[in-house]
Amino acid sequence: MNIGNVILKLDKEWDMEEMATLSKLYIQCYSLVFSLSDFALKTNDERAFDWFKGTYANYPWRGGFSAVNFYNSLYAKIPYEQRPIIIEIRYASPGHIKLKEAVLVAGMLAGIVAAITTSIDNVHDTYNKIQSGMSQRKLTKLEVNIKELQLKQEQMKFIRDSKKQLIEELEIPKLMQSELSRRSDENELMDLKILMSFYRRLEPLALLQGNEKLFLVNPNQNSSNNSNSADAEKTRG
Repeated sequence: MNIGNVILKLDKEWDMEEMATLSKLYIQCYSLVFSLSDFALKTNDERAFDWFKGTYANYPWRGGFSAVNFYNSLYAKIPYEQRPIIIEIRYASPGHIKLKEAVLVAGMLAGIVAAITTSIDNVHDTYNKIQSGMSQRKLTKLEVNIKELQLKQEQMKFIRDSKKQLIEELEIPKLMQSELSRRSDENELMDLKILMSFYRRLEPLALLQGNEKLFLVNPNQNSSNNSNSADAEKTRG
């Protein structure tokens, strides 16, 4: 996976809490996207064939602490040289943070944040309706390892329809969709809960971008960055 410089544009005034929130949420979102990218270890060790699958399998997805552990575990699995590394911080109006990281991952994340930013109210309403629907159907506290046959037909229809709607509104790339399904062993309740937790971390970034305090530059849309064109192609479709 290609490593390159990625820019997060900053504007207006930032306080320490906002900067800490940006760092935490960006890392968590980057970690999830990375785990659903084309990452592969350069090793012949069969135990490492699917580097992230154990992380997905170990959590019941009831929310709260297990979700936090999930994102922490994903980050810990990323090889150090492919984690976001700060190259430069320039605080001004405008300013920027320059990171060295996987450009494919940065591009997919920037695209998703941009999609939310342009329709933040609609996506927020969709999330709230899904959350309400899950509560009504007693799916919120349900462990994701429950067998599909144990779910009612109406519950499964709600899960599938909600998953499809979130994927469309977040503009999740096909690569991430297929990897999510593979890592969850096609457990659609797990897929939905992960997508909802992902959105909760994306929304504050989209709000910052909508308020013109932050802009995630998509390195794959930079025509001068020809070396990344192959990776950019994987995010389409």
